[in-house]
Amino acid sequence: METGALLRAARQAARISLRGMAERTFYSRTYLHLIETGQRPVPAGVTAAYERVLGTTDLGRLTTAAKSPASVDASALADVAAMLSATRRIEDATGALAVLPAVRGMSAMTEQFAQQARTVRADALALASEVTQYRGWLEHALGADTAARRSLTTAVELAAESGDRDRLIHGLGFAGYVEWSATGDYDTVIGLSDAALAVRGAHPALVAYAQMRRAELLAARGETQDAHRTLLAADAATTEANGLEPPAAMYWWTPGFAAVQRGGVLSLLGDKVRAVEEASEGLSEMPDAHRRTEWLASALRRVDPDMSP
Repeated sequence: METGALLRAARQAARISLRGMAERTFYSRTYLHLIETGQRPVPAGVTAAYERVLGTTDLGRLTTAAKSPASVDASALADVAAMLSATRRIEDATGALAVLPAVRGMSAMTEQFAQQARTVRADALALASEVTQYRGWLEHALGADTAARRSLTTAVELAAESGDRDRLIHGLGFAGYVEWSATGDYDTVIGLSDAALAVRGAHPALVAYAQMRRAELLAARGETQDAHRTLLAADAATTEANGLEPPAAMYWWTPGFAAVQRGGVLSLLGDKVRAVEEASEGLSEMPDAHRRTEWLASALRRVDPDMSP
């Protein structure tokens, strides 16, 4: 990730416009645009000005890490993770298109970290997997499925190398979802689903999500009995996950969203009335911030095309 792109990602994560940053740093908007897009070098004074406005002293360390990935430490990874979390919330409010450029930059940077970091390589691999998976999700949301499949393949490879079971099951699940949407290749998707559910020791919310997706896939294929059995397994995993804090990358997983997901499976099984009832009840329990998201709107359309937040 170029230093200018890092400054842009930090600014966007703080929800400050380029005009607002120009006004607060006393640099021109045109000049900052050139810096953020890599057309001008980043002077130390600009980095310091961004740190002052953003109330952080982390950017200097991150810019150093971006230039020398081998120097990455746990603090640098934590800074990027915090930036990623903030970016997800921005996407919830503004949509995938607004954040994809910054996430692509973060993805390139964390992949560099994963390749060259010395003391925290496993953690760097896991973070790179998380960021690259998110990049793939955004690309899919914008219809760029070829790029999405490539990103998700990379995310799964990074997760496997890191040994992080949560990252692996999550990456495999998203890869299967995008593969089914893009190609409809049942055998490939079932293979990815099998691989995800073969991961042992992952967070129950991730298991519930993987089981729910498999039930949805089986229902879409008309394999009704297997879909019902898998839905029961998803229900058991959902019950186990209730009351537990979900992984950071699954902040969107709530009991309400699980009910919406379940409604999507029931709809494919032909029980439209019950599907809408369960999804509506789940929707009423979801946080207000989640109800305005593109991902919830997509899940509701799978229950009933006329449903909306």
